[in-house]
Amino acid sequence: MSLTVFGQIETKRLSNVPVDKYWKMNFSEKSTQLELSRLKNLEAAPMPIMRSKKVKAIIDSQRKRTLVKSKSSYLNSPEELTPNIESSFNGKPIGMAGIPNDNTMAISNDGFIVSAINTTVTILNEKGDRLGFKSLYGMTAGQLGLLDRYYDPKVIYDPLSDRFILVFLEGSTSADTRIVVGFTETNDPTQTWNFYALNGKPLGGKTWSDYPIIAHNKTDIYITVNLLRDNESWQEGFVESFIWQVNKQDGYDGNEDLRQNLFSGINYNNKPVWSICPVQPGIDFDQENMYFLSVRPDAMSNDTLFLHEITNSTTSGNAQHKLSVLTTDLPYGVPPTAYQPVVGYRLQTNDTRVLSAVYHDNTIHYVQSSILTDEIRSGIYHGIISSMNEMPQVNGTIISSNELDFAYPSIAFAGNTKLDNQSMVITFSHVGENDYAGTSAIYHNKSEGLESIYSNVVSLKSGDSLINTFVADTAERWGDYTDIQRKYNEPDIIWLCGSYGDSLGRNNVWLSKLSVKNDLIVEDKFLVYPNPVESSVEISINFILDDQVTIQLVNNLGSVVKEINHEPVRKGNARFLLNTEDLSSGVYILALYDRSGQKINSQKIIVN
Repeated sequence: MSLTVFGQIETKRLSNVPVDKYWKMNFSEKSTQLELSRLKNLEAAPMPIMRSKKVKAIIDSQRKRTLVKSKSSYLNSPEELTPNIESSFNGKPIGMAGIPNDNTMAISNDGFIVSAINTTVTILNEKGDRLGFKSLYGMTAGQLGLLDRYYDPKVIYDPLSDRFILVFLEGSTSADTRIVVGFTETNDPTQTWNFYALNGKPLGGKTWSDYPIIAHNKTDIYITVNLLRDNESWQEGFVESFIWQVNKQDGYDGNEDLRQNLFSGINYNNKPVWSICPVQPGIDFDQENMYFLSVRPDAMSNDTLFLHEITNSTTSGNAQHKLSVLTTDLPYGVPPTAYQPVVGYRLQTNDTRVLSAVYHDNTIHYVQSSILTDEIRSGIYHGIISSMNEMPQVNGTIISSNELDFAYPSIAFAGNTKLDNQSMVITFSHVGENDYAGTSAIYHNKSEGLESIYSNVVSLKSGDSLINTFVADTAERWGDYTDIQRKYNEPDIIWLCGSYGDSLGRNNVWLSKLSVKNDLIVEDKFLVYPNPVESSVEISINFILDDQVTIQLVNNLGSVVKEINHEPVRKGNARFLLNTEDLSSGVYILALYDRSGQKINSQKIIVN
């Protein structure tokens, strides 16, 4: 792995860029007839700038339909790891939501869900009941003059302040490009929001801002965008990527101006780094800095990973941008266009940019779409950057299926304490030659010093039909992103939003609530739970061959206090239960031995 660190040679910081416009909006106000009528005639959002079209065309020309008829499991993983679907429902948008169906959501500790898709925002409760609705047009009408288009919403919940933040774009030319940022005044998103319009071409010229990604820490919200030139091709139109750093409290308080920094001129080898993804803190927001990731999203195969850092807060006056260049152990590459079940109908997978990332306990997890190297199919690249405070190491895994294409992933920390291991849930879109487009998820667990282990992929929503909006080349806009968030005051609960092909041929929105088992200890497919133990402990083991197993529970004096002796097991998963009600509180060692007496594994458990 190589590591090159750059200082402030290229990057420029522009502080306190004037806000174009500030206004208030009450979400409880009824939508006007004009607003509702516009929902029937919505334009597609601009295609995100990509330099991968030539690469994708080459890959697509090599792909052939396999017409697989049988289904197989995704991964051979113990059932206990698989997330449980607690609830799942349609996001109840009003009218047509626009193309593509960009999904974003956030949920508060009180159970308010703010769900946004390309041009609309719906507020729901945890049962799926609609509490409020607004289009992006309705939020900006009368404030920003003649509107060109409005798209790419992103929403986030701030558990520190118990507030929501919404970001979306208005305009796709230099004539009216703006980044709209909304903050709730209270913890109730159905009431008053403070809105601000930031200039989408803050450095001037015939340019406009596209494709925002957001994250936040203790003091600031970070917004990254790509700056494009008017009326130029995808090969030439990209100028650079910006990082906006905005003080959250100013927005919550409704101050007419926002303290902010704009970082521009982010270059490597005299070329602009593009599509920068901020890294969301998993559970501990008490940090002054913020990390960001970007890759070479147009590459057929590449192992470069750019690690950015903004070193301090807006209020410090000392925030700087730093850039490091890392090398991944597993290359990524542009994914092919995905097949739908009917010949001639495909779905766009875009490029291989980083779409979502999480920071927890000195480690970054990130996800992007990528080609499967052994076959021409789209999968999910899950990267892990460990030892962030020392010499970062990058390890990648491709999450894939023999029969499905996966794309548009997002990731959330799923652990329940700051000291938890690297528990994550990843959601993504799926589609196949025999499966209409829908939404899936997978659980990941990694203890210190051990290899990653993944659950089976769980299908949250199967599609009802083709996605078919009658575009000329039959490669439909599938979506540009999904979203996922832990419920901060409910350990083990994850909420997410994705999409599916509905019965009318549209790409509709789907919300799901998952629960995960974070009291598992996972080691080489040897699971012990719960831990700490109250009255009994269950052991789950995967065996490669038929065998006999002996399980011993040993106290701190080395005495065997519980034992299962020479129990026959068959190839596959086996489960055992040990009663601990008669044991004293303390630390014990659980050891497993095969028929020859050789230790298979051991694990420390705590009995309460």
